[in-house]
Amino acid sequence: MAWGAEDRMMPPETGRRLAELLPRGRYVEIPGAGTLVPVDNPAALVGELRRFIGESG
Repeated sequence: MAWGAEDRMMPPETGRRLAELLPRGRYVEIPGAGTLVPVDNPAALVGELRRFIGESG
């Protein structure tokens, strides 16, 4: 779960719980992002996605 570090709508605990429910799930906070992570910090989100995909391959 890529969660905005500045998210005021959805608490981090929700993201952590969701990550625990998923196989190979994990929780990461994206700095400088609120609820709309892809809009607020797309570069950091892409970096986390690449890291996750690289570990999966």
